[in-house]
Amino acid sequence: MHKILPFTLRLIGLIPYPLLYLISDFLYLFVYKIYGYRKKVVQQNLKKSFPSLTKNELNRIEKASYHNFCDVLLENLLLYTISKKELQKRMKLLNPEVFESLHQKNKGAILIGAHYNNWEWMALSLGIYAKQAVYTVYKPLSNKSVDALMLKARTRFGANIIPMSAFGKTVLQNKNKASLNLMLADQSPHKSKVDHYCNFLNQDTPVFLGPEKLMKAAGLELLFVEVHRVKRGYYEMKIVSLEEEVSNEKGATTLLHVKHLEKLIQQNPENWLWSHRRWKHSRKK
Repeated sequence: MHKILPFTLRLIGLIPYPLLYLISDFLYLFVYKIYGYRKKVVQQNLKKSFPSLTKNELNRIEKASYHNFCDVLLENLLLYTISKKELQKRMKLLNPEVFESLHQKNKGAILIGAHYNNWEWMALSLGIYAKQAVYTVYKPLSNKSVDALMLKARTRFGANIIPMSAFGKTVLQNKNKASLNLMLADQSPHKSKVDHYCNFLNQDTPVFLGPEKLMKAAGLELLFVEVHRVKRGYYEMKIVSLEEEVSNEKGATTLLHVKHLEKLIQQNPENWLWSHRRWKHSRKK
């Protein structure tokens, strides 16, 4: 597999984009219409998140979210082969001056991302746009061959990929450097790691306070990276500062990025990954 898989990905990289999205349309028919991948999870998540919407409105979002899922899935098969020039064309950073300012001040930041539109292209492109070192947290895969291939793809443009178990230590070691530390903070924490709850999309939601703790411990700025689809296969990134006067109360800083993501999802709900079991852990009575 360690030889066949890279060869297969190189072949996929030769597919013209119009044909790639035609394949995505057929994949949608299979994933959504025939197989029904996690359809009950998606429907339940949408219904609880948007209780005021009609059945037809929810159904429209559901279908559009599966189209988004299939597009992003196939786009991510290009991580191994997409060129720097092509990635810059398809994942454009609108305000690079934010990174430049941090670099000049020798100031580090926690960069919050989400599984919204193409998060993999976003993470890969940071190594192109930022002069400073980029550190991205990831969860190692059980399949060693696939894990090694993903690491090779994700580090092609200079990003440092750090396993979850070592990420906190890495951030603290670099606290006096102008590093960017990317965390995707919208998935459900492991049951043993749940240490706070807040209201998110009309539901009592477990959140991980890791970004907040690291930001305070290392004296970092808090930024959010928005990814917006311009048209099929083309995205724009915008770096938004979440620095505000907030209380020192536990979870207050976390609420800033949680509410920012909530606003993005409410504007374009089909772009979020609804198939994730985000609310599988409930608060103990």
